[in-house]
Amino acid sequence: MDAPPAHVFIVEDDELLASALSAQVETLGYRVAGTADTAEEAVRGVLRSRPAVVIMDLRLAGFGTGLDAARSIRENSAVPIIFYTAHSNDNALQQEAASMSNAQVLQKPVPEQILLAAITGMLR
Repeated sequence: MDAPPAHVFIVEDDELLASALSAQVETLGYRVAGTADTAEEAVRGVLRSRPAVVIMDLRLAGFGTGLDAARSIRENSAVPIIFYTAHSNDNALQQEAASMSNAQVLQKPVPEQILLAAITGMLR
């Protein structure tokens, strides 16, 4: 019998992108554990739902960045985090995100095969 699909939590402040990413994750065979659009909601949602992987935008609505949320999550969980951003000029944020353990940084838009490889790699 196959194992149930892994749960992925999505943190994205653009509602259309969050919806598209949720559909993409489900098309790839995973379940969406929840979504959030602020750093605070992300921390609460991830710690409550305990997903297998988090996909987190670096720039979020409200106070705090995806990196701030990841730091708070890391205080209580080692869940793998895939950061993604459309801002290629966020070098400092991207470098700090890439240096975090059990994390990876991708550039938006993320082609489906790249996303699949990233999620699969994080689940190993």
